[in-house]
Amino acid sequence: MSLDLLAYRIPNNPSVEELGKFNSLKSDAKKSMGFVLTNFYATKHFSFEAKDNFRFEPDEYNLHLNDQQPISISKSRYINQGKRALELMPELGIKKVVLSRIKTCAFDTTNYWELYTQLCDSYPKAFVYLISSPQFGTWIGATPETLLESKAEVASTMSLAGTKEVDKGLEWRSKEQQEQQFVTDYITSELNKQGVKDINIKGPYTVSAGNIEHLRSDISFDLNKKYPLDIAWGLHPTPAVNGVPKDQSTKLIKQIELEDSRQDRSLYSGFIGLISQTSSRLYVNLRCCELTNSNAHIYVGGGYTLQSDVDSEWEETERKSETLTRIFDLL
Repeated sequence: MSLDLLAYRIPNNPSVEELGKFNSLKSDAKKSMGFVLTNFYATKHFSFEAKDNFRFEPDEYNLHLNDQQPISISKSRYINQGKRALELMPELGIKKVVLSRIKTCAFDTTNYWELYTQLCDSYPKAFVYLISSPQFGTWIGATPETLLESKAEVASTMSLAGTKEVDKGLEWRSKEQQEQQFVTDYITSELNKQGVKDINIKGPYTVSAGNIEHLRSDISFDLNKKYPLDIAWGLHPTPAVNGVPKDQSTKLIKQIELEDSRQDRSLYSGFIGLISQTSSRLYVNLRCCELTNSNAHIYVGGGYTLQSDVDSEWEETERKSETLTRIFDLL
């Protein structure tokens, strides 16, 4: 049986490829080090243990592929889920909630390494990764969103939300501006609760991520001797992938996606990256997919506020999926 695979490319750095094992950690194991990842619901946690005497060869490696394929829903089902959320949001006191779906595309998994290298080439500002293990199957992604970056006591995160197409000359609507402000307000509130110091906000401003644009604010702060992973756990999941308020939104997502439709987000919208005693580079797991035999299952989500139009939210998820589908077309 082949070892687990970890390949990743931090922005502006060379790719790292390692063989080893992803260890499943207890839910209270929040002091883990090295390469770590978690699922959206924070019920599964993994850290990677490299085996230094093994060398990764793409042509010789056998991916760990799940036999069971995740559930993809139709456009009408997703739109009905959105309508249901909009009905429930006022009575639950929810200002924003993110509903996700899975788009399944035909994909020749023997091209997995070409997909990874093409993602690295096409998205130099993204955190690109490829992971494969019997614990969760094979996942690949190119995420634009930092959850936490730190070195010594200096740390930063970002508020990234709102979506529109590049080169259409469209102005940001109040819906997207409000959506992004929810994320900024949540992050600053959470950081204050955790006792960090000197919070500074720059933005919002427009950034590109492939074929779409987002509103982004950069938030820097002093860790004030707090452990970086504790800060990350406090922030996760941010309203960029969950909603406002946090607990009510998580419950609504679980009800609509998991309980009513058996859609499990799995590793999508969890966090992934590197952590040590002195530094961290952790990212929100977006623009990602799971590979199974002959298919790629792309995970995407749309942010619903009370101003949302359900058809527009569907179109937003379609645009987000193009981060990966446009690369599939190159292979």
